[in-house]
Amino acid sequence: MGERLKGRTALVTGSGNGIGKEVALVLAAEGASVVVNDLGTDVGGEGRSSAAADGTVAEIIAAGGTAIANYDSIATPDGAAAAVQTAIDSFGALDILIANAGALVKGTLAGLQTDDGSWRTLQDLYLGQKFWLSRAAVPAMAERGWGRVLFATSEIARGTQANPVGAAVLGGGIAMSHDLANTYRDQGVTFNCYAPAAGTRTFDLYKDQMDDALRAQGVPEDQFGAFYLPPADRIAPMIAWLCTDAAASVTGQVFAVKGSEVTRWTDIADGPTIVKDADPRALWTLDELDVQVPAHLLGAAAH
Repeated sequence: MGERLKGRTALVTGSGNGIGKEVALVLAAEGASVVVNDLGTDVGGEGRSSAAADGTVAEIIAAGGTAIANYDSIATPDGAAAAVQTAIDSFGALDILIANAGALVKGTLAGLQTDDGSWRTLQDLYLGQKFWLSRAAVPAMAERGWGRVLFATSEIARGTQANPVGAAVLGGGIAMSHDLANTYRDQGVTFNCYAPAAGTRTFDLYKDQMDDALRAQGVPEDQFGAFYLPPADRIAPMIAWLCTDAAASVTGQVFAVKGSEVTRWTDIADGPTIVKDADPRALWTLDELDVQVPAHLLGAAAH
């Protein structure tokens, strides 16, 4: 066991399996006391069981670490607050918050035809979770002058997956992280996001389809593994590193993590600017904008 996080307490949501579990194991191995939060649902968010959280806790304790299970739903404000309070009651404070929990909300795969119930479920699970947990945890972190907050996100947030409702919710988490990073800058609390790609239960749902596609392309079955996503444990080290003192100056960032490949997504920044007659109060005509926008704001992208 290491000691980089000795004396710290972490809450990892959705840590009964997959990426969350692997993160919890690494944090505990580095000395953190871990609250393992998990409802024990299936990949679609259905059902409920204590077995998942209890299993992770048992592994941590067997390895010599410290952990306690929590079964609250972080998709509700009361559940999120209760999960944070579990850390405080059990270990005295909460230093590390990792909002990792998620599920496949199938109704949202309909894009603009998503029904209202599925839309609200997605918001509560992916965006509400981050807000409610932060509201309960961050003020005390700032008061103590040390804290680490990480939000799970996805490639979906970049609007590349034909999933507009997912893009809105996951992109909202990134925006929230950026705002909090600026608000709490120089107060010892950092906020970052991670977009993981790993062989989790969600990947398993589509594995047969992938195998069929590889087979159709003539790929030998003994080579299928080269096309699969890396195991979930490969994601955990980068997430754990962001929780350490070594990452004290890293905030407001988004990291895509696929196995040992880590990519920092570039920041949103101002691009080209046009000002009429050097006077921001001047009024553009549409004819003028016909010329100025393609030539000076869009450049090559306009052609």
